[in-house]
Amino acid sequence: MGNSALKKNQEKLFDELIDVKLLYKTKEKNSKQITEGNPAFNTMKEELSALKKRIKHIEHSISQFGDSFFDVYDAELVKPLSEMDILLLRDEIKEVRDSLEAIGN
Repeated sequence: MGNSALKKNQEKLFDELIDVKLLYKTKEKNSKQITEGNPAFNTMKEELSALKKRIKHIEHSISQFGDSFFDVYDAELVKPLSEMDILLLRDEIKEVRDSLEAIGN
């Protein structure tokens, strides 16, 4: 496997881990609103369990890459942010916050 293909696989795993963790947190928050007598309670419990297993699987896959996996992101993190980067991040954070609030309502 080429170096660029390996890097893409690493990036996909990292992105997937973030997505699954965000989904887990959202479902966990929603599950607290469901009482044990509700028919959706068991379904939500099973979904949370499946997501937990998926997170562990992704983390295990990430650990197979060793320290080199995190080097991809460390190299990006040591670069100072430009003013444009800060503006883009602020906009992205606002979009995520708005979408999470929409999901919560």
